[in-house]
Amino acid sequence: MPYSKKIIEKINDGPDTLGTELGKWAVRRDVSMQRVSIIVGASRQTIYNWFTGMTEVTSAYKPKVEKVISVLEKTSQTDDAWRILCTTFNLKF
Repeated sequence: MPYSKKIIEKINDGPDTLGTELGKWAVRRDVSMQRVSIIVGASRQTIYNWFTGMTEVTSAYKPKVEKVISVLEKTSQTDDAWRILCTTFNLKF
């Protein structure tokens, strides 16, 4: 399901942080907050807070978030991104 215009605006209007960068790439690749939360092991509320710049990505999650961004930057299709992320993080898809 695509992101709503309201969420996209919040992500784009947020400060330049690792979390908002993650949000921008998730929107570009249409990877849902739920899928991001599964991959990094944080709640959807935490992901939302990161995406909108309300909170910073903590050091415990930073390596995973950076890896997710790296994968999203290198892929152009949603299905490819999800497949690679699942493989990278040893998740069954």
